[in-house]
Amino acid sequence: MTSLKVLASFVLKEFRQLARSPEMLAVLFLLPAIQLLVMGFAVTNEVKNVDISFFDYDKSHLSKSLIESFSSTDRFRIVPVSEAEHPEELLFKWKSKVVVVIPAGFERDCHGFAKPVLQVISDGIDGNSAALANAYVQGCILRFSQVMLQSRDPGLMKKDQGLDLIVRMSFNNDLKSNLNIIPGIIAVLVTVSSMVLSAISLAKEKELGTLEQLLVSPMHKYQLVAGKLLPYLIITLLQMQVAVLLAGIIFRISLAGSYPVLMLFSLIYLFTTLGLGIFISTRVNSQQQAMFFSWFMMVVMILLSGFFVPVQNMPKVIRGICFFNPLTHYMTVIREIVVKGSNLAQLRKELLILLSGGFIVFGFSLLSFRKRVK
Repeated sequence: MTSLKVLASFVLKEFRQLARSPEMLAVLFLLPAIQLLVMGFAVTNEVKNVDISFFDYDKSHLSKSLIESFSSTDRFRIVPVSEAEHPEELLFKWKSKVVVVIPAGFERDCHGFAKPVLQVISDGIDGNSAALANAYVQGCILRFSQVMLQSRDPGLMKKDQGLDLIVRMSFNNDLKSNLNIIPGIIAVLVTVSSMVLSAISLAKEKELGTLEQLLVSPMHKYQLVAGKLLPYLIITLLQMQVAVLLAGIIFRISLAGSYPVLMLFSLIYLFTTLGLGIFISTRVNSQQQAMFFSWFMMVVMILLSGFFVPVQNMPKVIRGICFFNPLTHYMTVIREIVVKGSNLAQLRKELLILLSGGFIVFGFSLLSFRKRVK
């Protein structure tokens, strides 16, 4: 009972220190909320407002209807062109990202038996955006052709309607990138807050010379470590609640899975990140060094987590490295729970990996801390 009182008083002391620093409170709660909002709106895999131009050499009612069909979506922004300009010239001068050439006789071919042809020219400097833009163009043209086909003679439609392709997207019918980006941002915020705060907290005591005073006090070393880490574990979990709440209010992202399961995985994952923070603090002598090493480690973890680039797209050797990255598995877990509603049984593989990683990292960090303070 006495040990619990000592631990409680030490934890209370940490919270009082935080409460006396308005700047730290802003860093702990205001900045993560701003990061979630800014990154949630800015970081996206979607392509919108693509500048597109049409060279209409047919100048028929059908070609004009095709061009008008592109104005009904926010994917494109139609840029007018003059007859003196050339398609490649528009791309070279950055006036357009996509150019569609409608040849003469387009309407005649559509109403006849000849196969109509359209040419699509894209700026391929950004390959991912160009591929998505081309896919959007093909989708618009396909929808237009289906509407046109249904308005023709029924007997003729049966002859050349071809394959009727039905496409349905599971879990994300509208292909909104927010459903993939926002859970990833929450995972990153949890990682950044827990690792940086834990590393700086112990480094601060060492830099100010108060760590030695704490070590000669009656409390045990495990009480010292627990007292320093528990406040930041609680704060990180509170930050996560704020992020989940903002995701629901601002981005309309509801939790499809179990909230207790999400909290369980987050708690297990925090043992790894807090352990890494302890390990960093034992290897540095100042808060600046702790910040530097924390950010260096987090950048590597984020880049290899699948947040920006899917792990499946990486080379085999890099995929092997990603397996040992705890953020990779936590990123998978939080997306599976938020978007797909996966349960604990379906995520048992990630549960075992995070449990093992947390036990190894946290245990190794405690051993390293004990060696440093002896």
